[in-house]
Amino acid sequence: MRKVILAVAVATALGSIAYGQAPGQAGPPVVRQPVPGPGIMELYFIDTEGGQSVLIVSPNNGLLGARETLLIDAGNLTNPPGRDADRIVAAMKDAGVDRIDYMVISHYHGDHVGGAAAIADKVPIRRVYDPGPFADELAGNRAAGFNSYLPVRAKMHVTVPKPGMKIPVAGLDVNIVSSAGEPLCATAKEREQDNTPNNYESIGMTIDFGKFRYLDLTDLTWNQEMQLVCPANLLGTFALYRTTRHGTDWSGAEVLVHTVRPRVAVMNNNPTKGGTPGTFQIVKSSPGLEDFWQLHYSDNVSKDVNSPDNFIANFTKDDTGSFIKVTARPDATFTVKNGRNGFTKEYKAGSSGPATSSR
Repeated sequence: MRKVILAVAVATALGSIAYGQAPGQAGPPVVRQPVPGPGIMELYFIDTEGGQSVLIVSPNNGLLGARETLLIDAGNLTNPPGRDADRIVAAMKDAGVDRIDYMVISHYHGDHVGGAAAIADKVPIRRVYDPGPFADELAGNRAAGFNSYLPVRAKMHVTVPKPGMKIPVAGLDVNIVSSAGEPLCATAKEREQDNTPNNYESIGMTIDFGKFRYLDLTDLTWNQEMQLVCPANLLGTFALYRTTRHGTDWSGAEVLVHTVRPRVAVMNNNPTKGGTPGTFQIVKSSPGLEDFWQLHYSDNVSKDVNSPDNFIANFTKDDTGSFIKVTARPDATFTVKNGRNGFTKEYKAGSSGPATSSR
């Protein structure tokens, strides 16, 4: 009998401690209420020196009682090792989050998947989306990033998404529009693809928060981009667009950019990668474009072609890796902030919306 009484006493004490009460404290248990989400969506375009990593923080709390995070790619494997993971963690600290709920590995090039193992060592990751099997490269020495990711992948809950699938980020509507070489329509005239077939596997997505819309096609090819808007616009129009494939001439098809009509574009280039004359011409001539933000100054064009200095986060590879932060609201107003100097610009609500035509 004494053992039973003792067990009950211990269980009661432990239950009180679990609810924030001292043993023997009278009254009902204290139920801690989670702090509600702020109702804004935050996007961090992280400087991975010409790689790719975008951290998105949800406006609402998820099932775990906190804001949820979506990380699109993890940056580079080297140059130096761990640098890009540290920059992702710095952005997470700025946002006040401590885990990654959903990580998308868009494809297996080292500047997208290379940092996955390093970030997995630093923060918890709940779920991963990737294209599945590795597509053999026509150019050599391109599998190092994928190989570094395999031990991490083996321990993760991994989903290989299909076009039309959603990623359930709290308060956002995240739609997959391409994955593993399958765009939503296939009737556009194509041109020759370069020798990096993993880009063809890229996971692309649209992300909606109320009336605010963001388009990120990662490194999808020019031909596949055309298929998403020709003969019909399957995507709609957008407030914010990240230049596909770092602003190189292999992606960023003029018909795509001019059809989705972004109000603001952000380019994840470095001084010599991306930021080509063709990209500047296509983006800056897009109907309705208000501003073109750059993670880096581009040495591939003259200063007068580059955006004004306040719209550029970094100028050389020796810079500290400043991010560009976007704070979006459901009425389609949003703010863009340069992490280098704090320059901030507010954008009023504009017209953007999903596609209304059917396939």
